[in-house]
Amino acid sequence: MNRRPGPQAQPFETRAHRPGHRPAVNPYRDAIGDFGQELIPTEGGRERKGRWHEEFGRVAPITLELGVGNGSWLGTIAAQEPESNFIGLEIRYKRCVQAAEKLRAAGCRNGRVVRWSWFELEDLFAPGELHRIVIHHPDPWSSPSKAKHRLIRPEFLVQAASLVAVGGELRLKTDFLPHRESLVAGIVGTPWQLAGTSDDILAAGAPWPDDIVTAYQGKFNRAGLPVYAARLVLAA
Repeated sequence: MNRRPGPQAQPFETRAHRPGHRPAVNPYRDAIGDFGQELIPTEGGRERKGRWHEEFGRVAPITLELGVGNGSWLGTIAAQEPESNFIGLEIRYKRCVQAAEKLRAAGCRNGRVVRWSWFELEDLFAPGELHRIVIHHPDPWSSPSKAKHRLIRPEFLVQAASLVAVGGELRLKTDFLPHRESLVAGIVGTPWQLAGTSDDILAAGAPWPDDIVTAYQGKFNRAGLPVYAARLVLAA
């Protein structure tokens, strides 16, 4: 899980690999560095800030997915929108590898996975470098004592607004209603404008066209439970 770093925390690169992660315990750790172009290890992230067009060999709109799960959405959307570039952030070793495998299986050259904390986006992207941020089922941290680790907070919306170009957007899917409520309430005083919401994507549709059902979302669909959504657009 992504945890919000404390005020005195070291940069993500220096704390990214805990000593206790032995290959025998987590075989995916070593696989990250050897995978190939689809998977960028933590150590290679910061150097690409402001230069992601060089990584992809072209200038094109960049969509950032926070929390790739098993990579089903990333692999699908990269194949569907070859004119755009896609970057997925994930902190868990196994999920990084799974998502990169999805990109490779789909034959997508316009997608990358980076092992990185979504609380430190300003170290990975320059102002206005992104076109769209997509968030799928962020950790709820439902316990009041752990709520400080939630991603959806006013400071995140301010940070996201600085990284997305004018006219860009932020999309959220969540099974935890307080996340959607916090997102909508948090736009006050920011350049974000609410473009649509949904109280149940399966029943009422998403506030964007051609929604892709993620693997995690499918569990709630099968159980008859709602998945909430919101779409924000960045005004000038």
